Amino acid sequence: MKKNLLNVFRMLFTLVLLLSVTGNLFAQRMQVTGTVTDESNSTIPGASVMIKGTNVGVSTQTNGTFNISVQKGQTLVFRSVGYAAQEITIGTQTALSVKLVNDSQTLGEVVVTALGIRKDVRKIGYATQEVKGADLVKAREPNAINSLVGKVAGLTVGGSAEMLGRPQLVLRGSTDLLFVVDGVPVNSDTWNISADDIETYTVLKGPNAAALYGSRGQNGAILVTIKKGSKDERGFTVDFNSSTMIESGFVALPETQTQYGYGNDYKYAYGNDLYDPDGSYRRTNIWGPKFDGQGVAQYNSPLDAAGKRTLTPWTAKGVDNFENFMETGILSTNNVSVGASGEKYDMRASVTHTYQKGMSPNTKLNIDNFALSAGYKFSDKFRIDGSLNLNSQYTPNIPDVSYGPNSYVYQFKVYGSANWALDEVADYWGGDRGKKDLVQNFVEYGRHNNPYFTANEWLHSHNKGEMGQGFSVGRNQQINRSGPCCTAAETH
Repeated sequence: MKKNLLNVFRMLFTLVLLLSVTGNLFAQRMQVTGTVTDESNSTIPGASVMIKGTNVGVSTQTNGTFNISVQKGQTLVFRSVGYAAQEITIGTQTALSVKLVNDSQTLGEVVVTALGIRKDVRKIGYATQEVKGADLVKAREPNAINSLVGKVAGLTVGGSAEMLGRPQLVLRGSTDLLFVVDGVPVNSDTWNISADDIETYTVLKGPNAAALYGSRGQNGAILVTIKKGSKDERGFTVDFNSSTMIESGFVALPETQTQYGYGNDYKYAYGNDLYDPDGSYRRTNIWGPKFDGQGVAQYNSPLDAAGKRTLTPWTAKGVDNFENFMETGILSTNNVSVGASGEKYDMRASVTHTYQKGMSPNTKLNIDNFALSAGYKFSDKFRIDGSLNLNSQYTPNIPDVSYGPNSYVYQFKVYGSANWALDEVADYWGGDRGKKDLVQNFVEYGRHNNPYFTANEWLHSHNKGEMGQGFSVGRNQQINRSGPCCTAAETH
């Protein structure tokens, strides 16, 4: 009897266990779709939608929509920069409309608005967001504006890989943005101000935000507030800030074939117009013979008694030519500033030098910034502020990354070949074919250039100096006018 009861209990336990496992295995999953918007019903692209307690999630598309697979009872967490997180537990609903509200932690903050006026965030009837300048000098970028990546909701910053390349800014779908420095609208290439001199960035979103700037601010504005005098209780400060970054390697490189060398139709002979790279622009000139070590007449093949080039082994000697040619980049920034303040006055002077060594050989960039600001408070209703900013950009050579024979990507990755090695052409005026200041020493005599010739002789200098002055009178900087501004530029 006891044995029978024991068997019954075993069967019941096994049945319960199987039902439990089967229930978990076949737990109903569903596709949940929806849209994420803000308080003004504008869609929020790039918002994260995560399943709580897991690493599973998706991001909203450019139109704010999302699609995610979840189980009933799981909780979705919605997050975006500048907004409070929101959680929704999934029941039977498969379509969601999620509205994120501004982070409540910012409700007590004071931000700079149009014409430099400071207002309580709670009293502003339009969208605005502020970023502290101190947060953007910890991990530096060559361009100060590049540091805003991911910091402002609705603002997309497409950093340029080019030295002196201006980043692409898109605010709520518009690229026509206004820059304002201490209440004065300016034309900026975004390179003419030092990150060490910036107190805050304030992004005004939409036409209502920048109404005081007229039609120039109809798509929004980026306000830059420059640091003032010392905030130290002693009334005087000296600050030094230095940083150095190393740039090595590439995020992505085009994949090239290294099994075949120069030529056309799998044939090549140096000096033959049918097969040389300059022989026919209508043909692809990187599909010559396959590298099998066979004899091929090449640019450095010895001449026989009749002056004809002999056959030498056809091998892939320069598979990593591009990687070996490029160098390690350096970004070094040094800033010294002196600030002073009293009961009625404040002043600050700052000097910044930025040095950037490019990854392309013989490319570099120097930027000098001098900033001076001073203010005096005559009474609670009358104050005078003045500022001066000098910027100088100079370089003997910046890289040319466009499509053409002076582009290294073009030379190595598009129409390059692995049948030659860098050390064979390092002396670009020497070798069998070189002639000082007249003929390059290179592996072919068509449209290509010796890369060392490009680096040292085909130079693109850049020299640009700017001076900007600002002057304001009034209470809370409500009256502003720009002083004279001049720009001198010379580019070769």
